[in-house]
Amino acid sequence: MILTIRKLIVLVAVVVLLIVCWNSYASSTYELATVKQVGEDEITVVNLGNRERTIAVPVDISKLIEIDKDYIISYEKRLWDKYRLKSIHSAFK
Repeated sequence: MILTIRKLIVLVAVVVLLIVCWNSYASSTYELATVKQVGEDEITVVNLGNRERTIAVPVDISKLIEIDKDYIISYEKRLWDKYRLKSIHSAFK
């Protein structure tokens, strides 16, 4: 019985440690980029430095985003996870 409780405590400690590490290695990026491809669950963009990123989107925005148009995008990347879109706005009105 006591051995089982110790194993449970160790397991909970390891899970908490993994969650803390996952949250602490998050980076957020805000940049001007040109949309190159639009899919149901991701978009591919190229920024001004010619760096290409494939970014996961939470909903299908393929009807709202135009290819080869500039957008100001904000996305985040966490440890062991994809790039995820936080916001997107047209660069020029």
